[in-house]
Amino acid sequence: MKCSVSKGLLMTALVTGSVMWGGTSVFAEELQEYTLDQMVVTATRYEKKDVEVAASTEVFDQKRLEATGATNLYEALQYGTGLEIQQYGTGGSSMGNMTSKIVMRGNGNGTLVMVNGVPINIRGTYDLNDFPVENVERVEIVRGGGSVLYGSEATGGVINIITKKTKANYVKMALGNYGQQQYSGSFQADNLGFSYKYSKWGAVDGVTNDGKNWKGPENNNFDVSYKFNDRLTLTASHNKSVYHYISTLGKKSMGKYTPENDTKQDVVRNDIQLNYNDENGYKATLYYLDRQREKNAYVFDGRFLSWEDEASHNLGLDVQKSWNIKDATVLVGLTYQQENYSLDSKEQKYKKTGAGVIYNGAVVNGASGDQSRDNYSLYAQYDRKLNEKNSLVLSARESWTHNAPNDSNFSNFSGQAQFIHKLNEDESIYASLGQSFKMPALYQIYKTDEHGVAAGDLKPQKGIHSEIGWKKSIDENKSMKVAVFQYKIDDNISATQKSGGGFTYTNENLRNVGIEAEYSFNNPKGFGYSVSASYGNPQTEKIDKTGKSSGWMHDYSKFDFKTSLTYRMDKLRSALSASYIAGRATDDVDYKPYLMVNLNADYQADKNNSFFFTMNNLLDRKDITYKATSSEYYVTPFNFMVGYKYSF
Repeated sequence: MKCSVSKGLLMTALVTGSVMWGGTSVFAEELQEYTLDQMVVTATRYEKKDVEVAASTEVFDQKRLEATGATNLYEALQYGTGLEIQQYGTGGSSMGNMTSKIVMRGNGNGTLVMVNGVPINIRGTYDLNDFPVENVERVEIVRGGGSVLYGSEATGGVINIITKKTKANYVKMALGNYGQQQYSGSFQADNLGFSYKYSKWGAVDGVTNDGKNWKGPENNNFDVSYKFNDRLTLTASHNKSVYHYISTLGKKSMGKYTPENDTKQDVVRNDIQLNYNDENGYKATLYYLDRQREKNAYVFDGRFLSWEDEASHNLGLDVQKSWNIKDATVLVGLTYQQENYSLDSKEQKYKKTGAGVIYNGAVVNGASGDQSRDNYSLYAQYDRKLNEKNSLVLSARESWTHNAPNDSNFSNFSGQAQFIHKLNEDESIYASLGQSFKMPALYQIYKTDEHGVAAGDLKPQKGIHSEIGWKKSIDENKSMKVAVFQYKIDDNISATQKSGGGFTYTNENLRNVGIEAEYSFNNPKGFGYSVSASYGNPQTEKIDKTGKSSGWMHDYSKFDFKTSLTYRMDKLRSALSASYIAGRATDDVDYKPYLMVNLNADYQADKNNSFFFTMNNLLDRKDITYKATSSEYYVTPFNFMVGYKYSF
């Protein structure tokens, strides 16, 4: 059997075998590498076969990502099993810190996103809409608490983005309705690779009920990689996104008045990684990550300018060593991360004259100062093969913080036990019991509302997760999976927007029990399909400062159904994808189901030239993608793109 995935991808994941596209005989060979029985995965931070992994997992390889017709990862991952999306504008765009997100198993704030094993959650955001699918080799997903191996944030699950280390050589362009434009190129010269993508939306009305009309977003994405040798690789990316939305009329909706305003937010992210991986079991990553947001908002009612400049950056190191000792594998590792955060703001009155805007009011300044803290952790894992059919995996992590503002330092110990029983070489059952945790974020413990009240009583959230599952590779093209899960999280950290602006962060309780099932048939030629479904009962319990409980309330969705129908023959590849989400609610307030249907096709004229088109929201539905207390945000209306790609 071939092992086509290199050691050292820091992430819990495995392959479902649901490759969605094909075409030539060359791709048929690639397809065989991604079947369930042959694929190796990194659910324990080192290589293991899918059938030997005690986790509910899924992979989006490059072909499957392309088949969705998505331009960014946020749009592509909506077809993942048990994943629910939330967005505020076109193309999965965000509103500054109100970012689009992926909800896993009904846990809205428990998704840890990593790039090549490095956590990129910063200031509570991960901005998946800033990641072009062209830069990604594959995305590995593990559902369920993953904090023991991957630390804070992973209370709902883990998404690991594996970027391309060797670039393809091509240029590509596409145009569509609503002023859509995309231009991209990718180049590889010896050990140096570089890619760039520019994308833009025009004006789109009616994507929210609070009077906002969207202009954009506009995105610039740079990505570079350099391979020094087989052990050492450098990767770097720069993403700049501009979000612009206008409320042309003051509007009262859902009991809240939204004034006329013109708001523009620029978000810049930089990610630099130096990765080391050798044949002796040593792996290390030194990384730097930052996110800067600048907001300019002209509020017409009252005539004042609101400006913010927020900056966050993390510097970190992750080192691990593994040993193979007889029938066991032992792994130990340590991590260090320094977090930094600052926020400056001002407000000023203005008036309009024939000569333009004149600022005629006193400046009201606000500043957080430079806030920082140090995060440390030690982790270990013992993976023992008990006999030919049974294996036991024990894992543990100790985490603590130092030098945090307001003396809000925390420590946590968590553990996990997993058992795998192989029914045969292609079929297994497993059980898993583990703990999760999430530290309050640096920006949360600095302040919780617009008055700067510190969150001295904000607690880390802790959870207990259990899961049993079954996996089977029927043949090289067909596979099935079923998982039953349950979790209970205490002190889940949630945000509530204040009427005067800003947020209050409080603890609440969260629980869910559910089932997930997947089946895929990846036909090298002709028709293929994949189908998945999940059902759960996510609930939250809010506790006020007096200790009074709100009772358990329904939150997020209970049911989702995802399916894809693919066709590949010679030069033509196409995919019809659908995502249906029902039983949706926010704080026990129900709203209608969500249905997204997309069609994508590609025609390879020859080895250099290909043409493609994609149509999104074929049914032109106006479904809610996020429901807040005072606003509703809707899916982008029917849209399409047509494009051309030249490979060389």
